[in-house]
Order: sequence, then structure tokens, then C-alpha cells
Amino acid sequence: MDVEKAIEIINAALQEKPLNKFEKMVLRQCWEGRSYEEIATSSGYNVGHVKNIGCQLWKKLSLALGERVTKTNFRNVLKRYSYFQTTLSQLPERQKENAVCLYFTNGYPQQYWQEPIDVSYFYGRTAELATVKTWIVQDRCRMVALLGMAGIGKTAFAVKLAQQLRDEFDYIIWRSLSHAPDLADELAAMIGFFSNHQESVLPNDLDSRILQLIDYLYRYRCLVILDKVESLFATGELVGKYRQGYEEYGKLFKKFGQSLSNSCLLLTSREKPREIALFEGEKLPIRSLQIKGLSRAEIPKIFKLKDSFSASEWEWETIGEYYGGNPLLLKIVATKIQDLFNGDVSHFLFLQQHCNLIFDNINEFLEEQFNRCSDLEKEIMYWLAINREPMSMVELQSDILSLESKQKLPDSLISLESRSLIENYSATYTPMSEFKDYVNNRLIILISQEITFNKKNLLHRLCLWKSPTGEDLLSEEINFILKPIVEKLRQHYEGQANLEKKLNEILLEMRSQLSKLQGYAEINMITLQKVAAIAPKNSGEKPQELADERR
Repeated sequence: MDVEKAIEIINAALQEKPLNKFEKMVLRQCWEGRSYEEIATSSGYNVGHVKNIGCQLWKKLSLALGERVTKTNFRNVLKRYSYFQTTLSQLPERQKENAVCLYFTNGYPQQYWQEPIDVSYFYGRTAELATVKTWIVQDRCRMVALLGMAGIGKTAFAVKLAQQLRDEFDYIIWRSLSHAPDLADELAAMIGFFSNHQESVLPNDLDSRILQLIDYLYRYRCLVILDKVESLFATGELVGKYRQGYEEYGKLFKKFGQSLSNSCLLLTSREKPREIALFEGEKLPIRSLQIKGLSRAEIPKIFKLKDSFSASEWEWETIGEYYGGNPLLLKIVATKIQDLFNGDVSHFLFLQQHCNLIFDNINEFLEEQFNRCSDLEKEIMYWLAINREPMSMVELQSDILSLESKQKLPDSLISLESRSLIENYSATYTPMSEFKDYVNNRLIILISQEITFNKKNLLHRLCLWKSPTGEDLLSEEINFILKPIVEKLRQHYEGQANLEKKLNEILLEMRSQLSKLQGYAEINMITLQKVAAIAPKNSGEKPQELADERR
């Protein structure tokens, strides 16, 4: 970019009040790196007059370009502003008003956005936004975590909140941690922004850099948003355990939570950071908000983004409950209904209820979150799927075999709740609605594979049939778990006779191994034998009552 192009960009931003000849003169010579004294000498003006023109010029540009402009940084500001205009011009007209790019353009504060984020279509959340705004503006909270499962809208919520709070802050920074960046690099980027890149030599040790950042956050009123914090955490562990090499982020969060500050650190995450859990409280300056699904009234708006759909109040409510009001899942299923059922919501719900439709992209979405769990967390989810009714901790402890697992159960339940995978209803637990069918289907596949390959992991640890209180519940248990397992096995062994023979062989093998603990494996095989006998493929017979044979 040359100086004439810069003047063209500035005049476009200033609109009705373009640069006058004196401002252009100062700008051209500042572009060449001249001092005010040199400009005064070459132009014949008094140096005080030149400084005054320069001061007014930078104020004028600051208001027009949306960040603080000085004699030393104006070239970089113009480059960023030019990039913003290029990005904005490529967006559809309806998105431009709410588009958020590297910098906002509506005046102060100075804002640094790492990538474009579009919140043109943002529905609901009015009460939640009001709550968090009160926390930050009135209660002066210095650290807030927005929590919820993937797709629930945490990032959009944070962006919308930042838009509404822009007048409250001197600086706003948004950084994505989706690729788990090195903390040293993130600190350097933020310190560079605060200092207008004047602090080019930074301390090598992280503790000093953290203190340097916190000093800026104390001196100024700043909103720092760190998005997708869950990328820092390990998989296969309880919630909030950092990946190797990323433990220093925990030090940053802890240090900020303990330090007096005029600023607010806003985190979005699928998993609650342990530092938040340690310091948060209703009357404390560290708090967290669980982002829930959209209300029933908002769900038709999501569908209408795709096309026109017709559905009754009950049908909208059913879809909302089934997918937990998750905006991303609702957008996926809206596309499926349009493509496969020509927008017929009733037809989709009928088949969903009777056939339990599985869509790969939704399945992969849920699997990615489920696989982050520890083995015990997964086992708990399977028990909740088998029970099909909320379970208390006492009930889970009575069902789980391992003493070590019983001891770790409280922390595992807290971890699952922090991952937004289960709900707590008066000290009883049930899977989030989005995960109920996924966990059920996963359990069916894994049990079928264990029998096929003669493994006894989940077969040993889980009781697939728990004595119910009535025949209807028994029928439901058979239809949701036991019958699908039998059907898969019948197809694999190519018929009822082969299936019965295989199940009998496995049961005889188990009984011959008297020295080994079988856990639930033997009773599970007996139960599957009976289900296979009373509900053969295509028989149409209703399940009969099974004997109460349990551990």
C-alpha cells in the first residue's frame, strides 16, 4: 500500500469529512517517517502548529477506523482496516451489519479479533445475555466461563456479548484455542496488541510474560475472550486435566483468578476448567454459566434458515427435546428432513420413533465428544442407557462391580456433568437427550461385537437386563437394547439355529471356567438366550416376562 492508496482508504472511511490539504501534507510526510520538526522545516509552518494538526488527525482517524491511531502505528492500522474492508465486501449483504472481523469498525474500544465470526443469525439467549452482562458490568467479575456441549452456541454467545459490551471496555481481544496454540505465542500476541507492538523484546520465561499481561489487564478495562478452551484438555481423563505441555494455561487462569483486575477473562469450553471450579461462587468474581439448548419458540427459526417447514407445536417441541435444542444439530437435521422427506417433519418423526434413524454426521459429532471420556465415565453412561430412568449415585454404586470404580464414582459424575453429557435432577442422573440414542446404539454394537469375537469386557461389567417394576418397562428394555443385540447376532450367524448354538456354546464355556469371576457375563448370556427364544426374527410376538435371574 502506498500513501495515495492510504489517503483513498481514509477518505472513504471519513465519508463527508475527508482529509484537508494540511492533514494530507502531515500524513504524507509521516508516511515517509519524518518527525514533526522535519515536517515544520520543509513546510514552513511552526512546529507547534504541525503537532496540533497531527494530534487532531490521529484523533479523527481513531474515530473513523475504530482503534487508537498514533503517528507510530497508523500504517499498520490502515493495513488492518483495508483487510477488514476486503473481508466485509465478500460477505452477503444481510451479514454485513453483524459481521465481526479482525477489528470492529464502530469506534472505540480497540478490538482484536483473530478471525471473522458471523452472528447474523442469533436467536434467543436474552435472559442469559442479561445475566452475564450483569456479572461483568455491575458485579465486576474478572473471570467467566461459558460452558456447554459442542454446537450449543457458546462462541456465538460470546461474540454477541462482546458486541453488546463494547462501550464498557478499552480493549476487546478474541483468541481461538481450537488448535491448542503455545501459551508463549498467545501471550506475545496479546502483549503486542496492548503495547502497539512497542514491546518487541519479551521475557523468555512464561511466569514473567503472564505477569506482564496481567499488568496490562490491571491498567486498562479489557475483555479477553479465549474460545474453545477444551482443546487444552486431555482425552480419556476426567474433565479439565491439561494435555502434556499445556499445564501453563492453568497457571494463567489461576493467576488471573487470584489477581485484582479491572478486566474480565471470558472462556468458552465444552469442559469446565478446574481453576473455574476451584474459585467460582455466586458471590465471588469468578462464575460460570451453562449454555442450554434453544427454547421451543426459537426452533422453527433455525429450520426456516434452510427452507419452509410445516409442523405442529407438538412436533417442534418433540424435535427440540430429541436434539436438546442444540442449534448445530437442529441445522443438520433440518437439512436431512428437507433432502430426504421434502420438509415433512411428521414423516421424519414417525420413522425416528419406530426405526431410530442414524445420521453419520450427527453420530460422528456425538462420538467425538463421547470419546473424550474416561473408561469409567463411559461405563456410567452405559448404565444410564440400560436403566432408561434417572439413577442415583447409590443405585450406580450398587450396580458397578469394581471397588475402585465405586470409589471414583462421585468425581466421575461431576466430570460427566461438567462435560454437558448428563443432567442432574435432584441428585439423580440421566444422559442429555442428544446422547440417549447414541449411547444406546453404541452399547448394542459393542455387546454384539463382544459376543461375536468372544470377548467379555462390557458383558462382564454391565447387566443388560435389570428387573423392572412392570411388564411395560420390561418390554421397553427388550425393545431398546436386548432385541437389537439379538437381531444383529442373528444376522451375523445367519439364522436362529446358528445363533442359539453359539449362545449355548459361550454359556457352557463360561460355566466351565469356575475359577474365574464372570461378573454379569453369565446372566447376560442367559437373558439373551431367552430373548432370542421368545422373540425370533419377524415373529411379531410380544416379549414375555423373563425370570428374575440377576447377580
